[in-house]
Amino acid sequence: MSIFDHVSLKTTRLSDMQRFYEAALAPLGIGKKFFVDRPEGGVAGFGRDRVEFFIGDARGMEPTPVHVAFRANDRKEVMAFHEAAIGAGGTDNGAPGIRSQYHDAYYAAFVIDPAGNNVEAVFQGSD
Repeated sequence: MSIFDHVSLKTTRLSDMQRFYEAALAPLGIGKKFFVDRPEGGVAGFGRDRVEFFIGDARGMEPTPVHVAFRANDRKEVMAFHEAAIGAGGTDNGAPGIRSQYHDAYYAAFVIDPAGNNVEAVFQGSD
């Protein structure tokens, strides 16, 4: 179970980010649940069973990039995430593989999204 109720990212490139996350998160079983266009800017929500990840319009400001890690169910999902994220316009920031500096079963891939955020898919188990 996640320790977070939800995570929100702000961006000045909402359309690009929405397309990127729709493609990049699909291999992890995470889909777009809604999009709301509000006076202060649009918001898209993503999740598996419920919305846990939001991207929103940051009109008038340039947000500081952050790191977000999504839990994968196995190594194949990590590999599929990386491929889909690169195909959706992300920049490689670490191909799928073991990250022994964390621990011997930490299998992850990293991609920079269109807004400069470091996005990770990680599986911490054995296949």
